[in-house]
Amino acid sequence: MPMINMESTTLSTVKNVDTELVFWHRPEDMSVVSDFTKDKPEECMPAMKALDEKHPVQVQDIRGQEGRFTLGQNGFQYVHHDILGFDKASDSTHVESVIIPEMEKLVQQITDATRTITFTHRVRCFADDSAMLANNRAPAHIVHSDFTAAGALCHLRSVVQDAEERQRLLEGRVQIINVWRPLKTIERDPLANRLVLPTGWNELGKYAFNPRQKWYYVGGQRPQEAPIFRQFDSQEDQGGMTLPHTAFVDPSSTSGPARESIEIKMFAFM
Repeated sequence: MPMINMESTTLSTVKNVDTELVFWHRPEDMSVVSDFTKDKPEECMPAMKALDEKHPVQVQDIRGQEGRFTLGQNGFQYVHHDILGFDKASDSTHVESVIIPEMEKLVQQITDATRTITFTHRVRCFADDSAMLANNRAPAHIVHSDFTAAGALCHLRSVVQDAEERQRLLEGRVQIINVWRPLKTIERDPLANRLVLPTGWNELGKYAFNPRQKWYYVGGQRPQEAPIFRQFDSQEDQGGMTLPHTAFVDPSSTSGPARESIEIKMFAFM
């Protein structure tokens, strides 16, 4: 499982992108409750969409400087990691028998986790089609995190159902880690450092705009270049709880090939 510092793999052009990101207008009570288990979950969407607001930002290309950012200090990290078989990502058997075990080994190597449990994976492609958007298969063009602390702990209860075992794991450090891999070089809708609803209820984070925020991506990201980022950390003082992220539009690359990627989400126990 070769893994090297991404600073040794550079491209000749670094490209900061001036674009717009979609944030949420801050609700008065700081939360919005939507029940997607009802018969017509789409009826919840207008009220949620009404809170969307766009703000201009610059997303900085950190190509050649990836080593400055670590999972422990910044909540995300890029690694160079070769793996065969991404052309078979649509084959769920191959994903579960080959790709997921390799990604779990990678996360264990980076975090020193003694155990990992993958609870979902999703292959994504670009879509304007509402059916695909509803099925969580298109890039998510809104700033978000996949879990709040309450949502993460609720989901842990559904993944580790034995109460005694769950309590033992919670005595250590627990994280939710996302591994995001492009299936081909990204030319459209890159990821700036998306949303799969687990069984049962969940809280996810939406974010208001702040001009002090800084946004980063790696231009021309290739399949062997893997961003790993945190979506929950039970130790609040260790570099932050969760990492906001979003797909974004590069105005100079709107007609390139559709983005295709696979994301794998797992609990990591230290």
